[in-house]
Amino acid sequence: MAWEYSDKTMQLFMDAIHGKPGTHVGEIENPDGFGEHGSIACGDSMRFTFRCDRDPTDPTKDKVVEAKFLTFGCTSAIASSEALCRIIEERQCTPIEALSITNQDIVKYVDGLPAQKIHCSVMGAEALEAAVYNWSQRRGIDLQKLGVRLHETGEDDGRLVCKCFSITEPYLRRQILELNLHTLDEVTGALKAGGACQACRYAPGGIQDILTDVWAKHAKGEDANVLNVVHKKPATGTKPTLPEGTVCELPKQDQSDASGTKSAETKPTLSPFQFAKRVEKILNEVIGPMLACDGGSIELIDIKDKTIYCSLQGTCADCMSAKQTLKQVVERSFHELLDPEIHVINV
Repeated sequence: MAWEYSDKTMQLFMDAIHGKPGTHVGEIENPDGFGEHGSIACGDSMRFTFRCDRDPTDPTKDKVVEAKFLTFGCTSAIASSEALCRIIEERQCTPIEALSITNQDIVKYVDGLPAQKIHCSVMGAEALEAAVYNWSQRRGIDLQKLGVRLHETGEDDGRLVCKCFSITEPYLRRQILELNLHTLDEVTGALKAGGACQACRYAPGGIQDILTDVWAKHAKGEDANVLNVVHKKPATGTKPTLPEGTVCELPKQDQSDASGTKSAETKPTLSPFQFAKRVEKILNEVIGPMLACDGGSIELIDIKDKTIYCSLQGTCADCMSAKQTLKQVVERSFHELLDPEIHVINV
């Protein structure tokens, strides 16, 4: 069953993908502000650019006159991106004034989003903030002196909590407070964290621990940036265990030879049976969890040489972005993890 979107969400989406005059899909050449948020590998990504009518004496009075976006994502992601551009242009605001636009403003503009799709509006607000920061650097504006607090590049770097969607602890803590998130389901709906394999939900130092710690410190008026969780070391001679189904990436060994030159990596030729097992593993452990976060799934139908026949199911089956999903999520994952010559067909 497909997601139930408002009429306005669907109209914004349809207008954008068909390039209707007045819509904002694309990228501004030589923009005044450039920002990105998300990752295609994690299912959603957005590039946001804007152009200003520059004030000749005071750059803080620059007015945003044009905004464009490039978004990989579902119907709600594209509609939310289109909504963000329209809000900015309709307000005729300065880049600093544009920072007052929140994800809730975007949700309201599209007449609401399903709870599991709120993260699409968050992506837009984060890309906008990144673009405004970029504009301030280009124009030589010290935002801190103006009392504007932005999250600079690298500020959200830190311990990885949700491996499926590459979400760090600093980012989680910031968003929990800013978006007033109190439950695991609210965190997953707004940020996607914990929505795939779910191993990070109740793990030590995981999402539930972070939620508890953030709001406990907030109630006491304390800084909620540091997590007070004791990570117990396994007893000597024992191996740490992970929940069944957890996918871990091992560090790649250096392939340098004695001279310091990296030797060419040779991949063993897989038999048809081995190839099929690798395909199943990638579907079950990588692609499946990403689609499941948005209510979708995928079924392997057949394999012929390097052509994989699959069937998108659940919400992905009827989604208007199904072709994008097939190419940018499914086929891309197989290219990166197995063979760049793989071709995927939805049947």
